[in-house]
Amino acid sequence: MKLIINLFKLVFYMIKWVFQTIVFVVFVAVCAFVYARYIEPELLIVHQEVITSRTLSVDAKSLKIAQFSDTHLGEDYTIKNLKKTVAKINEQAPDIIIFTGDLIDNNKEYEETEAITRELSALKAKICKVAVYGNHDHGGNGTRRYKMIMEGSGFILLDNSSYIVELEANQKINIMGIDDLLLGRPDIKKTTRNINKDHYNIFISHAPDVADELKAYPIDLQLSGHSHGGQVTIPFIGSPLTPPYAKKYIKGMYTIEGSERMQLYVNTGLGTSQLKYRFFNIPQITVFNLKPQ
Repeated sequence: MKLIINLFKLVFYMIKWVFQTIVFVVFVAVCAFVYARYIEPELLIVHQEVITSRTLSVDAKSLKIAQFSDTHLGEDYTIKNLKKTVAKINEQAPDIIIFTGDLIDNNKEYEETEAITRELSALKAKICKVAVYGNHDHGGNGTRRYKMIMEGSGFILLDNSSYIVELEANQKINIMGIDDLLLGRPDIKKTTRNINKDHYNIFISHAPDVADELKAYPIDLQLSGHSHGGQVTIPFIGSPLTPPYAKKYIKGMYTIEGSERMQLYVNTGLGTSQLKYRFFNIPQITVFNLKPQ
């Protein structure tokens, strides 16, 4: 009889443990869902990077570059979010502002062109504001619209072209921007036609994986977005879903093997696309402090 009672107790405790485990797992899953859907996408951080380079003249002053990317304006990332981003960038007092593409998520459905232009016009850069096309900037008759918005906001839109920034101490920075690799007409040779090994060369591409095709060029820094940092990162597994041309380089700083001086930085972006979630990929602005070595 005692054995039967003990057996019933054991079964009872096992059922209780299983039930408590299920409740805990469900609770964690609900919390993770709420955080990924409603909390993390609304966060905004400023990530700082210090870059030293022998290419920069010793007499040159340090340069501050602010990068933002992948706003995907729409139902989830709104004008209100963009306004907050603009204010945060202006707080950094950057010399150069760079946008690495994907302004509007769905060009066919989104209509607030004037509001976007107004907010982007409020961005203040001491030297210049530069942008390139992302894949979403070409879809739904977006090519002309994106060009109109960016140029109307004071941005220099680089489309397989470059822009030379002349600094003190006879220092020049060459900013090159390539068209989107997915839906644009990218041309590396055309984009790099003004490259000079004595300049500090910045290559802007919405898609990061083009970096492996640039090893032979004297590029110092490539800036990209597109990946959203994987958007959803699973602990101990990583980011299972990344778009084409963002399979190898997903987020953060990379040193490109086979190149003498090239670094690549992939920004995690600000908005969401496809999946309306962010998990362990907080929306970010990146500020680069370029200094002579």
